[in-house]
Amino acid sequence: MKKIVPFQKELTFKDKVLEITSIALDNTLKLNKDLVSGEFIVSGTFKKFLEGQIEEEFKYNIPVDITIDSKYDTSNCNVSIDDFSYEIINESILKVNISVMLDDLDIKMPEKEDIEEAFVLRGEDDNKPDNLVVDANLKIDKEFLEKENNNIDYEKELDLNLEDSKEYSIYRVYTVKEDDTLDIIYEKFNTTKEVLMDYNDISDIKVGSKIIIPSQDE
Repeated sequence: MKKIVPFQKELTFKDKVLEITSIALDNTLKLNKDLVSGEFIVSGTFKKFLEGQIEEEFKYNIPVDITIDSKYDTSNCNVSIDDFSYEIINESILKVNISVMLDDLDIKMPEKEDIEEAFVLRGEDDNKPDNLVVDANLKIDKEFLEKENNNIDYEKELDLNLEDSKEYSIYRVYTVKEDDTLDIIYEKFNTTKEVLMDYNDISDIKVGSKIIIPSQDE
């Protein structure tokens, strides 16, 4: 994943600028965990008003700090300059536009405590799960199973179905976090809006909501 971070800075000259004759951008940016810090170094030459044939040098050091959201894994991230442009605003102000690219960012997988593995009972004639969800500790509604399975012992029925992969499928139950968006959830679990809509009302997902996410594992 790539992220582009734009910067704008107005640089003030002591003298009136007739023309920028050369300009270059260098940087000392370094990534340390979730922080990119360093400087942009803008340098070059310019001509003054009234002394149009004489070139003088200029150099500006611009401090930079970019904090990367903790939801991203930065272990493989590369930091580089994506774009650089400039314009003369008036006789003494030069505006520079700089874009920093953060490449190879990955969204961190949620911690184990944020995901519950769950078994969802499938209907015989339907690929969608019924409204019965067995949680990570394999607790089950005994009364429901007795009613649906003609009073067959629920523990025996559970063991039987777990051995038969056609009867049960593994799903994840995820608790929505403060910074989550639907796009982040789709990417985090390699799924789509259409898949989640089959199992959840995504129109009312908020922090603390639990959503069912089908496992990609067969």
